[in-house]
Amino acid sequence: MIRLRHADFLRLNHAIELVHAEAEPLGLFGQLSRAVMLAISAETVCFDGYDLQGRIGHLGAYPEGLFVADDFPLLGNHIAEHPLFPAIMEQRRSEPLRTSDFCRMPQYFQTTLFNSFYRPLALTHHMILGLELTDYGWVTCALARRRRNFTEADRQVLHLLKPHVQVAVRHARTVARLQNRPPAAPEMALLTALTARETHVLTLLSRGLTDKEIGQQSGISTRTVQNHLQNIYSKLGVTNRTAALGQVLGRGAY
Repeated sequence: MIRLRHADFLRLNHAIELVHAEAEPLGLFGQLSRAVMLAISAETVCFDGYDLQGRIGHLGAYPEGLFVADDFPLLGNHIAEHPLFPAIMEQRRSEPLRTSDFCRMPQYFQTTLFNSFYRPLALTHHMILGLELTDYGWVTCALARRRRNFTEADRQVLHLLKPHVQVAVRHARTVARLQNRPPAAPEMALLTALTARETHVLTLLSRGLTDKEIGQQSGISTRTVQNHLQNIYSKLGVTNRTAALGQVLGRGAY
């Protein structure tokens, strides 16, 4: 284990305070992104969710303006080229991982992903943490730097910050539920166009159920569930379940 310096612990403590502080105008994931950047210097920190097809739903970043919604289709088309993709998305490894852990950087620099998406932003080095978050499922916290790689001390600090992020998200969702009860189903202006069946399906989806489990509880086939989900996406103006949940949970995912 790497011995952290006093300065590392000071930054970590400040980050933990921000993680558990009252929500800022940045929103939950914007605030969490800023906290991670406070603990570990980086050009950007970004939280993203993924649906079962691996499509990306943006949850928040700091600074938020670095990425725009139009960037994400390009990223989604080439994300499987990222050296960390198998470990993070297929193996679901949950420790902080660096790009350089899995390939030599010159090899990564030859990919379409790097040249089309990251090179224009001058973002070279990545460290990514996979997390299972309440109501959001599998989420990545990605840090990016321009010039210097992330260190073992950076990795350890992110590892120590991880449980605080998970607790903060769980706490935020609990508070949101208490403030919004008694309705058992999502009740938002965005959802008024949904049918009763679609609202029911979306409610079960927000509880983390799979398509199969939703079908079993609803007495319908998995394919019918998927048809309902496509109708829901269309009515909410989104393209995947992560973005739909972002609407339901008030997080504005793309």
